[in-house]
Amino acid sequence: MANDERFAPTMLNGLDDSRCALLDLLGGLRRALVWYTPLIRPELYDDPDVLDAIRKRVVSQPKLRLHLVLPPAREWRGDCPRLARLSERLTSALLLHTPNRPEIPDRPELSQAFVIADERALLRFSDPRRLIGGYEPEPGERMKELLELFRLIWERSQPDLDLRRLGI
Repeated sequence: MANDERFAPTMLNGLDDSRCALLDLLGGLRRALVWYTPLIRPELYDDPDVLDAIRKRVVSQPKLRLHLVLPPAREWRGDCPRLARLSERLTSALLLHTPNRPEIPDRPELSQAFVIADERALLRFSDPRRLIGGYEPEPGERMKELLELFRLIWERSQPDLDLRRLGI
């Protein structure tokens, strides 16, 4: 039973819970990460510990790839300077795209945020503004649906024009 509890979903309610869950997810990351968010909360996305965990993962695993679909950089770059700098340094591992809104399907899931690590762990924010959601180290079918949705979004997204002008 203790083993089952270890993989039970964790409810997230705010910044502290979300930060701990994200750090746990990043700590177990081995191959690939996909991350979709309709909005950026600088307290989480520009958190020094979160970004340091990403940097350490990439340095220790050079083949690691992180695919992020974020709002246009002009909306968050000023509030998240550490994330912008990290994306400048890790251009081959940290791939940032912006959704191409006219080509993205109208799905309710796209008002949420989600992070999937190695196709095996899921962090999802049903309310990304307030960082309310759940973390599942061993998710079920829902993760597969979100992963397929992410792949569709990624195919229809593009590198951010503002970041491209900066050489990112």
